[in-house]
This record gives sequence, C-alpha cells and structure tokens, in this order.
Amino acid sequence: MLVRGKIIGEKVTAPFEILKTGDGISLRVELLGKPFEYSTGCSCLEPLELLGLLLPAIEEEIGEIKGVFVEEVVEEKRSPLEQLRGMLWGKHFIG
Repeated sequence: MLVRGKIIGEKVTAPFEILKTGDGISLRVELLGKPFEYSTGCSCLEPLELLGLLLPAIEEEIGEIKGVFVEEVVEEKRSPLEQLRGMLWGKHFIG
C-alpha cells in the first residue's frame, strides 16, 4: 500500500509518502529541503498509525501541525492465488 499526502505546519507544508509491504513499512517526509526518513521491518502498523507516532518529531521541524491531508492511497492488488498463498502462510491480505 502506498499513501501520499501533505502535513500542514505553521512554517511549511511537507509532502509525505508511506509505503507498506509485506516486508515492512517506510515513511519519507520532505522537510525544508531535507528528507525525514524512517523504516522498519515490521508491517504491523498501518501507514497513518506510523505517521501519527512520528508527528512529534516532524512537528519539531515544521512547527505546530495544523493538519494532515491524505491525497492518494494505492492498494496493492494481488491475484487470488497470491491471496490464498498468503492465507496459508499466515499473512492475511485483502485486495
């Protein structure tokens, strides 16, 4: 799953991108010309949950956060065979 959007702060608007795969989740936020990146090998969090956990660190860079806007969500499409294979291996996916 890929989630794109913007974080609106008092100083700046920062675009973000979160990619969640079966192998983990990664976040990238463009902060004043330098990227803020975080990734983990655990895919147990949903993309916006990860963003919510990291908002205090982002807020230190861009000032008070006025809002978070999701502009695009792209779900991973899997064939029925891949879905069955995932269920048999204990990974339940909807798609």
